[in-house]
Amino acid sequence: MKWLIHIFLETVPLLLAPSRQRWKANPFWLIPVVVVASMARGMTLAPRIQVYTDIACRAVQKPLSNLPDECTSLPEVQRGAASLQASIMTVMSILSAITTGPWSKLGDSVGRKPILFASLMGALSLELVFIFVTTENSFFSAYAQQLLMFGFVLDGAVGGLSSFNGLVHAYMADCTEHGSRSKLFSTMQGIVFIGLALGPWLGGIALSVFKDDPYLLFRISAGLLITLLCYLVFICPESLEKDRRIINADNLGSMPKISLLSLRRAVTKLGAALISPIAIFTPRTVLGSERRDYNLTFLGVGLFIYLVSTGIYQIKYLYAKHIYSWTSSELGFYMSLLWVSRAINLLGFIPIIVAYLKPKPGSPNFSIYSEMHFDQRLAQCSLAVDGLADALVAVSGSSSPAVFTALSCINSFTSGGNPAMHSLGAVCLHASGTSAEAGALFGAMAVLSAIAHATSPTIYALTYGQTVAYFPRAIFCLAAAFLGTTVLLLGLIKARDPKNVYVPVRSVEEGQEDVDEEEQL
Repeated sequence: MKWLIHIFLETVPLLLAPSRQRWKANPFWLIPVVVVASMARGMTLAPRIQVYTDIACRAVQKPLSNLPDECTSLPEVQRGAASLQASIMTVMSILSAITTGPWSKLGDSVGRKPILFASLMGALSLELVFIFVTTENSFFSAYAQQLLMFGFVLDGAVGGLSSFNGLVHAYMADCTEHGSRSKLFSTMQGIVFIGLALGPWLGGIALSVFKDDPYLLFRISAGLLITLLCYLVFICPESLEKDRRIINADNLGSMPKISLLSLRRAVTKLGAALISPIAIFTPRTVLGSERRDYNLTFLGVGLFIYLVSTGIYQIKYLYAKHIYSWTSSELGFYMSLLWVSRAINLLGFIPIIVAYLKPKPGSPNFSIYSEMHFDQRLAQCSLAVDGLADALVAVSGSSSPAVFTALSCINSFTSGGNPAMHSLGAVCLHASGTSAEAGALFGAMAVLSAIAHATSPTIYALTYGQTVAYFPRAIFCLAAAFLGTTVLLLGLIKARDPKNVYVPVRSVEEGQEDVDEEEQL
């Protein structure tokens, strides 16, 4: 294992970092990386649902080539597809949560490009696995479920989507000034949504031009990723100069031998690393008084429940394909429409609301509590509309795809709830007199996100599997219940100063760099 790490540390940086760099690093060099990577991923989200269904059909001895409609409509097939999807997403989420930190730290030593190269290689490996298992009458198709799990393990081992997002932010931070990062991060997130929206549309065009084979999109996606790797090697410059790197590769020489005791210690440290940051959400005593402040406690519990509710998106795609018998192209267009709605909301609607309605320093009666009240109401309204849309899907029946699509767009159009809760957390922390712990707070939120992403697929898969035969819309009832609970918990946050003391406030949005991967699923 040690020799493999040394090969990566010595060979890959030499390949990706020529002795004389031809161009200066700039965030604009990342635009092709972000757009193409997002397009490649968005292009294959719908065909993956078809693959899960195919595997489930073979498992119940109903080959799709003989009885396609009858097979996909069987409750046991839907149950199997949901279970397969949940298991691989859970494994990948756990591995991503474990490996993202070490890979990001390694990037401080060897540069951003080698780690970004490894992340894209993980995505390419996963696409190649899908190509192998979808090849008819091949050795790989006989072991499709096991190979898919192996592919997601490879992708998760290099950090998956969370590692990629972190590297993109680190690259931009390396070559920009501190005061200009907030707007740049928001712009790059908008570019991610554009890429995700373009992927299904371009995939649908490709299928209409060549042939109606949804598995062709895996080959196109792999081709895009290979092209992107060539761009990264030969064109994109390194952002982290050698004199700014933290050299810690020499520490590998003193790596401990793997033993049962060392593994036990590693598991203990991992558990402590996951649990200890969450302590920031425990009730705290307000400085200068004996009053207990539960604002961060309510926020932490509410944020976790909300993050669990977002697990419905993957099962929602399976539900739509099952109920409306959509093809992979039709499901791709549906996904693309959702990404467009999300982009419009985050890049247009929410900024206008914030610009015109959020209290500004210097205005009458402005304080930290007026800003807290605004963020609280924005988060509550967004999540309430989101939950209402899910509840309407549950009660409206499954007769109209147009109604389902419209309500799904409403779900996506309320995506401002997550950033509003992050902003609310920072304001609550500042109001309690401990604003210096902002980094720990966002780290704790990331831990909550990792735990939620690891558990939510199983929750929704079990619910869908048990109810698909008689009430498949139960997953929307569950999501609406989660969102309603979050709205109630946010309502318990006290956005007022009991002492009526003016508290100066600084903007909490300048340092906000959070990019939630569940927004990109």
